[in-house]
Amino acid sequence: MQQNSFETFYQINELKIACQRLQNNATKVIALHGWQDNSNSFVPLMSELSHFDWYAIDFPGHGKSDWRNSQAHYYFIDYVDDVFRLKQQIAANEQVIIIGHSMGAMVANLFAACFPEHVKAVIAIEGIACVTTDENEVTTQLKSAILNRTENKPKRIFSSFEQVVRARLAVSDLNKQNASLLMERNAELLENGYKLCTDPKLKHHSGFRFTPNQCIEMCKNILSPMLVIKATNGYSLVNQGIEKYSKYFSNLTINQVSGGHHCHLEYPKEVANKVNVYVKGMF
Repeated sequence: MQQNSFETFYQINELKIACQRLQNNATKVIALHGWQDNSNSFVPLMSELSHFDWYAIDFPGHGKSDWRNSQAHYYFIDYVDDVFRLKQQIAANEQVIIIGHSMGAMVANLFAACFPEHVKAVIAIEGIACVTTDENEVTTQLKSAILNRTENKPKRIFSSFEQVVRARLAVSDLNKQNASLLMERNAELLENGYKLCTDPKLKHHSGFRFTPNQCIEMCKNILSPMLVIKATNGYSLVNQGIEKYSKYFSNLTINQVSGGHHCHLEYPKEVANKVNVYVKGMF
């Protein structure tokens, strides 16, 4: 990170939201990470795009941010509210660029649909539109979520940080260096070992999703310019989403880069070049 980088926190209602800043007198960028990741996901990209004024947050339940209270769950739409309340504190009357990865890209999509006047552009890395549930599966989805919440799984304690990293490697396409970077912010050392900082409730099934038709209406309401960056070895759901929803966007550009789902960690220079070319072309 650069000399003008620092860690700060924002208060959203009762929640403390952690944010990594890279401060410049330039266009503000709010960075939104993926599910069970954290703001370290953007550290390599921030270094490559250090001319922007960065706000890379940890979503509630992730990284160094607070967990939602014991009665709350992690609904996708609530992340949009989190972003709105954060933006009101940092740039209430200014348009910003939102860079999102995976789930964070989908949050950026919905935020831009709801608040186009706040968004200069959306950069969506390996994410487009949102995950949907067909209308005839709504009750099945809700039932599954409620039953899933009743399952009490013991909290795992890891004997070493190496074990934490190996656990992440087992469920992702990350290499060891990038898995370590993420887990440095997602693990905490206790007297008897390491525990994860992510709220276990993040793994609960979602009780509500938009239907495909609702998702289409969301896409139609995204008026801001949007760049989707997909990876050559990324998630198949991204290509499926592009095929299904891209025709409903009013100003959509699609670029491809090397790597897998975390291409911005694997190839930050290549991703940064795509972002720079796109943003310069907007003005």
